[in-house]
Amino acid sequence: MRRILTPGEQLIVRTRRQPRMLVLPAVAFVAVCGAAAFAAGWLWRGRLEGLLPWVPPATRAWLPFVPVAFAAWVALGYCLRRVVAWRSVSYVLTSRRVMRRQRGLRRLDREMPLSMVRDVDVRQGVLQGMLGSGTLTLASGHAAQLTLTDVPQVRRFRQFVLDAIEELPAAEWVPIDDDETITDFTDESLPWELRDE
Repeated sequence: MRRILTPGEQLIVRTRRQPRMLVLPAVAFVAVCGAAAFAAGWLWRGRLEGLLPWVPPATRAWLPFVPVAFAAWVALGYCLRRVVAWRSVSYVLTSRRVMRRQRGLRRLDREMPLSMVRDVDVRQGVLQGMLGSGTLTLASGHAAQLTLTDVPQVRRFRQFVLDAIEELPAAEWVPIDDDETITDFTDESLPWELRDE
């Protein structure tokens, strides 16, 4: 964590997404492992011979491994993949910026300096509201914005962001007027499409 902090920057909060996305993989893992264990035991006792007498006797010893292999495929292909996807994304709030870091097979970092933040928006669905999580959108007033999904304790995180913005030194805060007017009427002050060329 120290590697991403600049000199004088302090870590305020580091969190991961709400772990509700892990509920379905956990249920699937328990259900598939239980069903595979039952099926393997059932096949090991030779119960398949009455149902499917045409199965060759040489392959009957290997049949209990079929449900075990299926359970391993589900556990690795679905459950573990969802856990890795949840663990790979983290949200970091420092005294100068907000970051969304994704570490996995693909690395993707997005950040926004707190001095650019003009609007902090919180959206919550019904389930998110019950769990206290939500989607936090930081807007700069221009096209740039940073969206953090499934932030746990989103209202508290929002308050931390607002407090960090208030504590910014005056030299870092750059106010932006919504109705920027040009008072200097030289060619250099005009937007590029209005200049005489």
